[in-house]
Amino acid sequence: MDELCTDCRKQKFWTPCAWCKKPLCEACARFELLAEGCGTVVPAYFCATCVVDPCCNPNAIFWQMKETDA
Repeated sequence: MDELCTDCRKQKFWTPCAWCKKPLCEACARFELLAEGCGTVVPAYFCATCVVDPCCNPNAIFWQMKETDA
């Protein structure tokens, strides 16, 4: 049996959260670009919890601002 997304439990696993490694489907994964080194940008996917946690995601403040504007 295919592993299911831990957030929605409906869709198949697509990628792990970059921080906590929970399996996520394509719909639940939050896309982020992280800066590493001189001019390097790395794509990362986070779960809903880790994407707004500054200890996990250095760009969490932008996700927090987005949630308060909604």
